[in-house]
Amino acid sequence: MTDGLRRWWPLWIWGGVVILVAGWVRATVARDLAEGMEQARLRVQSMADLAAEHIEHLYDSADAAVKVATPLFTRDHDWNRLAADYDGWQLLRDLGRAQHTIPSLFMADQSGRFRMHAGVFPAPDKTIENRQYFQALRATPTDQAYVTEPVVGMILERQTLILARRLDYADGRFAGVIAANVDPRTVVELFETLGVGDRGVVNVQRGDGTILVRHPFREGAVGSKVDNRTVFPAMAEGKVFASNVTVSPLDGVERITSFRRLKHYDLVVLAAIPLDRIMAPWRQQSVRMVSIVAFGIIGLTTLFVLLLRRYHAESETLARLKVSEANLLQAQQVARLGYYIFDFTNDHWESSAILDDIFGIDQSFQRTAMGWLSLVEPGARWRMAEYLNGILNGEHDFDQEYPILRRSDGACRWVAGLGKIECDDSGKPCRLVGTIKDITQRKTAELDLKAKAEELIRSNTELEQFAYVASHDLREPLRMVSSYVDLLQRRYGSQLGEEALEFIGFARDGAKRMDRLVLDLLEYSRIGRITKPMSAIPLGKVFDRAVRALSVKIDEARAEIILPPDPLPSVWGDGDELSRLFQNLIGNAVKYRDPERPPVIRLSVAPADGGWEIKVADNGIGIDPQFFDRIFLIFQRLHRRGEYEGTGIGLAICKKVVEHHGGRIAIESVPGEGSAFSVVLPAVNAHAPQQ
Repeated sequence: MTDGLRRWWPLWIWGGVVILVAGWVRATVARDLAEGMEQARLRVQSMADLAAEHIEHLYDSADAAVKVATPLFTRDHDWNRLAADYDGWQLLRDLGRAQHTIPSLFMADQSGRFRMHAGVFPAPDKTIENRQYFQALRATPTDQAYVTEPVVGMILERQTLILARRLDYADGRFAGVIAANVDPRTVVELFETLGVGDRGVVNVQRGDGTILVRHPFREGAVGSKVDNRTVFPAMAEGKVFASNVTVSPLDGVERITSFRRLKHYDLVVLAAIPLDRIMAPWRQQSVRMVSIVAFGIIGLTTLFVLLLRRYHAESETLARLKVSEANLLQAQQVARLGYYIFDFTNDHWESSAILDDIFGIDQSFQRTAMGWLSLVEPGARWRMAEYLNGILNGEHDFDQEYPILRRSDGACRWVAGLGKIECDDSGKPCRLVGTIKDITQRKTAELDLKAKAEELIRSNTELEQFAYVASHDLREPLRMVSSYVDLLQRRYGSQLGEEALEFIGFARDGAKRMDRLVLDLLEYSRIGRITKPMSAIPLGKVFDRAVRALSVKIDEARAEIILPPDPLPSVWGDGDELSRLFQNLIGNAVKYRDPERPPVIRLSVAPADGGWEIKVADNGIGIDPQFFDRIFLIFQRLHRRGEYEGTGIGLAICKKVVEHHGGRIAIESVPGEGSAFSVVLPAVNAHAPQQ
């Protein structure tokens, strides 16, 4: 036994060495696999995070443009006025031009018909009624933006991604959509800079799994829907980010996949690298090491070769990581996106060359919290100091747009800062990692648009005040002219000839018509500006007041007023303005009667879209449809003054009263047979909770 041990002790030692080496090889292989997978996961997650940040900003820019343009419609909720508003169209066009990623913006009414398109004025007679996003926004009231898959634009005639928002009337009814076209080529160009390599994939999906953009392009991929409940459950569960090994349902390739969910939109950015490409170096290294152990009895030489091969493998992995970092740096340079790392403990931050260029600083700059605050524009410095204090206390991440003064040239610039707090093992915030992007051009455009909108509101207010003051003050000299003309006729009438008396009659008639015109203009300017609080108004009392005010004219014309058999409902409004509205409509029906038959005026009421539709129909002379757009404009007359009296303001007053009540007015007419004016007013129950 002793001799056997002495004989075979090298074998036992070698067996022990083999066991130790085998154990070491096994542990090394497992560790290398874990490290390789972790490095690949971090790389893929970094690509997904970077792409998500850029796409978030891309859609934020589009959404900001849509929000800035929304007041063009919501100012008075009038599609007809908006469609003819050339200045408004210029604002819409300039807003799109300010964002190079947004070819154009457009608006469509509740039927899907284009009413304003930044690419052409006036808007073409086309409709988006069959578009999925239009149907979705029409069906469901929401204040969220809707992002579509690529579609071929009806006006642009090329593929585009559309970000759309719902427009509502003042009473909450669906009014249409406002949307921005986002060029998908911008997204593809960003994906190309990520360097996903052979069979790597980057795509953008909606929350329901519909693929919007995919790089590289694959026929049939865009627009298809992936069932993430089976492919990537973490995504279907609504997690913000995650990584996992998945099998693509499109090409069957097994990949390590990471995703990042956008904060403000129902979108997910996904990046993936083939698993066999990631594991290839690990497999090669493992085969080498196992082969060395299997054939090796060469002792230290074999061990040295094994260590040398391991060194080279780690060097190759490091080289690949450097290539990946270079690709990420290139993507940041393309997007002009700088990054920083702020160490809370040491009060020191490091930054990239792009960030230094944005701030205009060099290596000698003091990179501390106070140093950063010194770069902030003085007017915003106190606000940003409080915001930074909240970050240092771990209350929130960094997400702010703020002005800076470049250290190199003193220029004022706007930047958008993003940052994520990282904590130590005890949960205490220890550092902030984030990015900085120069947004001066976009911010300047936003501020200019805001200033123009405020100036437009101020101008409209001044015009209304001017109309009121001018019409009010004009009546005094008119009364003086009329009084002196009457005095001239009474005192010298017997001494004047027929021609002079005729001239005096012309002057008196002109003064009266001018006074009537001034009164109508004064009434028009008061609508919506001088009014009582709105309340429940019975329509029966409104019609009675209107008919009593017109009783003399109705009797002279032998007109017949036919009311509905059922009691009339109540509407939400101003009783005086509503009486004025129906007095004008009934008065017009009496005035423009057919001389061959007595006038018959029929009133009817029916429910309509949360309100009541009141129709005033007559059997008068009617109106040619070609004049429908003119009759509601101020001072627009269709007849000579000698034929019918009036100033041409009555229907303009009607339209302004209806719009002040959040309703709408329309006309149907057949020349020679009669006209029917339809007015929709809000019902009382639509406003009852606000009483």
